[in-house]
Amino acid sequence: MIRTVLTVAFAAVTGVAGYLGGSIYPAPPAITNAISNEAGDIRARLKLEKVDLEGFRSLVSAEKFKQLESELNSASAAAGDIIMADRGTSTPEELQKMAAMESNAPAPIPVSLTTTVPSTPKPASAAPTPAPAPTAPAVATPAPAATAIPAAVSLCPRMQVTNAPPTEADLQVENFHQLVNVDGVRLASDPAPGACLSSGFGERGTELHKGVDYHNESGGPILAAGDGVIVEMKYRDDYGNMIVVDHGNGVYTRYAHLASFSPGLSEGVRVMQGEQVGLMGNTAGYAVPVHLHYEVLLGDYNTPKKSFGLAPKNVFSFPAAS
Repeated sequence: MIRTVLTVAFAAVTGVAGYLGGSIYPAPPAITNAISNEAGDIRARLKLEKVDLEGFRSLVSAEKFKQLESELNSASAAAGDIIMADRGTSTPEELQKMAAMESNAPAPIPVSLTTTVPSTPKPASAAPTPAPAPTAPAVATPAPAATAIPAAVSLCPRMQVTNAPPTEADLQVENFHQLVNVDGVRLASDPAPGACLSSGFGERGTELHKGVDYHNESGGPILAAGDGVIVEMKYRDDYGNMIVVDHGNGVYTRYAHLASFSPGLSEGVRVMQGEQVGLMGNTAGYAVPVHLHYEVLLGDYNTPKKSFGLAPKNVFSFPAAS
C-alpha cells in the first residue's frame, strides 16, 4: 500500500516537473519539427491507405488533382494503355443542337468518354527457342472469316426515322445497293452489320444531318466501307470517338460515336474494305443512343478545316458498283 502511494506521488511530481520544465525550457525546434513532420507523414499515409478517388480529390486542391490526372493520363498513353484524344471546342449551344439532331431513340443512353484500347504487344528482341517437332501432322487453324458487309437494311421498327428512303412493307429499304460507286471508289452503303437505319441524310429540323445513322441496341462491329488510309482518329465533343478514312479520288468516309477503336489502328494506317475499325457506341459530349453516324465526304482535304471542309453526300444517292 505504501509502495503504491509512493509510486503515484512520484509520477505526479515527475509530471508536474516535466510540464514546468517544458514550459520554461521547451525542446529545440530541430527536435520538435522533426517529430511533427514525421507525425504528419504517418497521418498522411494512414489517410491515403484508406482513401478512394473521391476522397483523394477532397484532400488536394483542384489544380493539384488536375495536374496529377494529366500526368497519369500521359503515363498511360506512353505505355499504350489508353488513347489520348483531342476534344473539340463546340459551344454549349452547338452541343444542344447536336443533341437534338442525334436523338432518335426513345431513351438516351449515358455517355462513356474514356476509350480503352489494348496495347499492341512489342516483338521480342531475342530469337525464340525452336519448338520440338510435333508427333502428329500439324493442322492449320483457319483464320476467322471477315464480317460480311450487309446486303440489305431495314428501318428501325418503333422509331420515327427522319428522311427515310422508300421502303417495302417489311420496312426493308428499296433499291438498296450493298456497294455503291462514288467517283470510281467502291464503298459499302451500310458498314454496321446487324443494325437498322435510324435516320437518313438531309434536313432535320433547322440543321443538315450530314450522314446516315445505323442503330443497334447491343452495339456491334463497325467496318471500313472501302480500302483506304486513316487520316483522322480522335475524340470530339460533337462526334465522340471518330475515324476518317481517305479512299482516294477525293472520297472520304467518317465513322462517329464509336465505343472504341480496333487495336493496332492509328492515323496513317491502311485499312481494307470490310475490316473492323471499331465498335458501335454512344460517345459524345452529350447523351446519344448507341448508333453509328456514317458520312460520305467529297472534296479537297488539304484545307485548314480538313474533313470538316469536305462536302457531305447521301450514300443512298450513288449508283450500284459494278
